[in-house]
Amino acid sequence: MKTYEALEWLKSNNNPSALATDRFGETANAVKFVEKIYELGALMVNVIGILDEQERIEDEGGPYATALIVDLPQDHEKRNRIIEFYKKEIEEQGICEGEGILEWNESKIKEGKLGFGWG
Repeated sequence: MKTYEALEWLKSNNNPSALATDRFGETANAVKFVEKIYELGALMVNVIGILDEQERIEDEGGPYATALIVDLPQDHEKRNRIIEFYKKEIEEQGICEGEGILEWNESKIKEGKLGFGWG
């Protein structure tokens, strides 16, 4: 599975809507979202779920992704702030059990990983 540091990937991507178009619209909005996660204390934010087939790159100007994986800090206060931010995001986006990302997080959060996924 390909992963890239999210800010670097987004800022160097020529796709005007490189991450979760239904959620962010323009790439600049996704950049702000990732910056917020870092401000809350994330150790690393990576882009996953990358679609980089040649036709897409030609049509859209660059690859497209649907998800982020956050490396959580050990510090409980920072970790909890990121988890609360995540909970607010899934509530606002109407993400429900059975959509995959919630179940994935249940199995990975103890390893210090938290996934954000859209669409």
